[in-house]
Amino acid sequence: MQSFLSKVAKHIISKHGDLSHIQCILPSKRAGLFLKSEIKNQLSSSSILPKILSIEDFVKGIANIDQIDNIALIFQFYTVYKKLSTEDNLESFESFSKWASILIQDFNELDSNLMDAEAILSYVNDSKRIERWNLQKDGHSELSRNYLAFYDKVKIYYSNLNTHLLNQNLGYQGLIYKKAYQNLEVFIKNNKNTKFVFAGFNALNKAEEKIFQEIIQKTNADIFWDNDEFYKSTRNSAGKYFRKYKKSWAYYNTHKFNWQEKNIDTSKNVFLIGMPKNITQIKKTGEILDKINKENQIQKTALILGNEKLLPLVLNAIPKGINHINITMGYDLNNIPLADFFKGLFQLHLNRNNQNNSFYYKHFLQVINQPLLHKLWSKNKDFNNKLNRLIYHNKTTFISKNDIDKLLETAFDLKDIFKILFGNWDDKVDLILHNFNLIIDFLRKEPSLKPLEKEYLYRFNNIFQQLINLNNDFGYITNIKTLYIFYQQILKTENLSFQGEPLKGLQIMGILESRVLDFENVIITSVNEGHLPSGGTQNSFIPLDIKREKGMPTYKERDSIFAYHFFRLFHRAKNIYILYNTETDDFGSGEQSRFITQLEIAKENNLLKNVNFYKSIVIPKLKSSPILLKEIRKTHDTYHRLKEIAAKGLSPSALGMYIRNPIDFYKRKVLNLKEFKEVEETVAANTFGTIIHDTLDAFYKPFKNKYLNIANIDVMKLKLNDEVLEQFRNHYSVNAISSGKNYLTFEIAKQFVINFLNFEISELNKNKKIKIIDLELDIDCEYHIEELPIPIKLKGQIDRIDEVDGVLRIIDYKTGKVEKSQLKIDDWDLLVSHEKFSKSFQILMYAYMYSKANHINLEIEKLESGIISFKNIKSGYMKFNGSIITTDIMDNFLIQLKKLILEIFNEEITFKEKELKQFNF
Repeated sequence: MQSFLSKVAKHIISKHGDLSHIQCILPSKRAGLFLKSEIKNQLSSSSILPKILSIEDFVKGIANIDQIDNIALIFQFYTVYKKLSTEDNLESFESFSKWASILIQDFNELDSNLMDAEAILSYVNDSKRIERWNLQKDGHSELSRNYLAFYDKVKIYYSNLNTHLLNQNLGYQGLIYKKAYQNLEVFIKNNKNTKFVFAGFNALNKAEEKIFQEIIQKTNADIFWDNDEFYKSTRNSAGKYFRKYKKSWAYYNTHKFNWQEKNIDTSKNVFLIGMPKNITQIKKTGEILDKINKENQIQKTALILGNEKLLPLVLNAIPKGINHINITMGYDLNNIPLADFFKGLFQLHLNRNNQNNSFYYKHFLQVINQPLLHKLWSKNKDFNNKLNRLIYHNKTTFISKNDIDKLLETAFDLKDIFKILFGNWDDKVDLILHNFNLIIDFLRKEPSLKPLEKEYLYRFNNIFQQLINLNNDFGYITNIKTLYIFYQQILKTENLSFQGEPLKGLQIMGILESRVLDFENVIITSVNEGHLPSGGTQNSFIPLDIKREKGMPTYKERDSIFAYHFFRLFHRAKNIYILYNTETDDFGSGEQSRFITQLEIAKENNLLKNVNFYKSIVIPKLKSSPILLKEIRKTHDTYHRLKEIAAKGLSPSALGMYIRNPIDFYKRKVLNLKEFKEVEETVAANTFGTIIHDTLDAFYKPFKNKYLNIANIDVMKLKLNDEVLEQFRNHYSVNAISSGKNYLTFEIAKQFVINFLNFEISELNKNKKIKIIDLELDIDCEYHIEELPIPIKLKGQIDRIDEVDGVLRIIDYKTGKVEKSQLKIDDWDLLVSHEKFSKSFQILMYAYMYSKANHINLEIEKLESGIISFKNIKSGYMKFNGSIITTDIMDNFLIQLKKLILEIFNEEITFKEKELKQFNF
């Protein structure tokens, strides 16, 4: 089937012998490139090609003013704003920029649609005053007055900004369109001998409409539309603008509407493919491309990305056999690793601790782990060791200049760059921008730098140079925060352009880049609401009802534009693959696009008789087989390692680990694997427990083998703050507890200790005699089992042993919450098979070891073993089964202990994983 541009080229050549006086105006530069190729292919002899322009370049030529970019425009606008504001109500540049860009967009929309901007802005102002109508004596609040004052000035901002820009021969896009319309009469007089050809347009703003109508009525001009009979229905939003032009343009009272054809309802295949998640769409796209490539059809294929953010994933999914790819859209600089490096630098200095001039460790690591920098220090063992000690061992969350100096003691090649990276930038914008250039120069010198990395550095150098130029001209960026805002804004507009042969191979583009172009095979991804069309939200100071009343475009018009671009891809295609995500997001959005629904309804109503539809839902294959639990057999080496463990000693926690999950025991004890070491940014639970234990140990140690009294406890209370602080110094970091979560943890630790001391006082007030026997007692004993050839060493550390009214007590402190029910057992087999009773197992094992080591006869002496839970201090001392340890209890425990140890050492019993809701490893 003949493409639209091929048909336009044929018309131009057949109607005009001399092409040199022809100007072709198309929606985009890319379309112009394809038209030029079509004309060259159809020419039978040498000829001067017509002048081919994009609509933007054409309008700029009529207006004869230069377009200013959006970032520079904000600086120019602030100059105007300052002149119109008093010192009392002048906003900072940072604050101004947050609303100025929205207002500029409104100005742009008003001008490009040739609206009476000042009248509409006055109307908006009046509507806002009605909204805030207030008949109270006190009148408006200050906030309300400021709100209304802003709308009072919008009209003044508009007129003054226009004048300011035009005096410099500059304009934003809407102003250029307005100026072009004003210059149109002169332009037509100066181009009487030029033949204008407009082709491939759909939605025109008011300025474009007026310009086109004037030119086609007053000159020798042609205009060609790519319209289809499918759009005739008034319900079809894709044909909204064609219906409007045919009805309202005077030109069509005497001229034919070129062209309206029947292209969509022709023989073609439409594949509607729904699948969950983006990654599944990308994989499916790769499969479709591979199939098309094997059929040698890739030259006639376009891949349209409904969600352009998926470009990096798409590039990784392109089959290897496709050698030629042309990418129209740019690669977003935000996705480049170097962007994270500069973002990290900004975050580093924005969040610097000004009190001691230190940097948050995560931002510090983000900066030095930039790949090019990482190469420099990763091989330096001394630097690595010092860095690990600083962050992981010393738990340093804020890194000072002194810390950095120590890191660099033997890393001489890093001193210069670290001085730039971590120096005191002090909100000196010129210095900061100069530093960025120095950093880029340093990175450029890296010998292993790849060509693509050089391109990255070049693009970022351009960004910082633009900021330098703007600030040199205006001087409005006065601090790093404002600089960061504008850096991010520029980054959004910058992308890495790809070089390729635009007329060769697979074409990858966004929906807007597909304008006027035709392909036999079309793949469209992410055809979901929110992407196609993009959604109904618009930032604007002009209310929606006023826009509708005054005939300004709204989100509905934008949806009509997307509808046309979508359906136009069907005009001359033979195979269309429409991929969409079947899973909605957490807010219920993300359902299939309305365009898919419209296609389905059209098919049901016999409007697409010749189109073959194939709808399918792709569901990834899931393994139906259950996940097998890990099972590890005991080898000779395993048994040898178990004997080593038995000789060193088995603790209650080690045996409890086996009860919980034998695989954990195997990894930690047999293989001696350690947990991944992370930065303890906030006090970990085990560190917190150690701090509590050691605080109480320090308090009670002077009273070993002594009876306690209330006066002793009162003295402890006086020392509480200093002692807890000392333990934080020993086990964590005093510097890290001055604020935030760690400060709260410090206060909680003090509260836990004071609660415990108050509990001790309450016990003493009951006339109980409490004698401290021992604290933090390391204890061990040999345990012999007839069935084993080796003795088993049992070991542990008992937090406290005391005597209360003649009864010996073994106490284990727990900073977590423990209930009495966890220390009661009826079925003894559960003691070594269920994790719930691990605390019972622990205190019974302490009781066994202590009674054996001290030759305690449980028939004669009274012994209790229990827990004090700091989160359940109201329950006090909770003893096992609520009673003393009897010989029956100990005998039952030893039966279970023997059973457990024999299982561990039985070579026939494997280490078998248990099903757990939560894993330690």
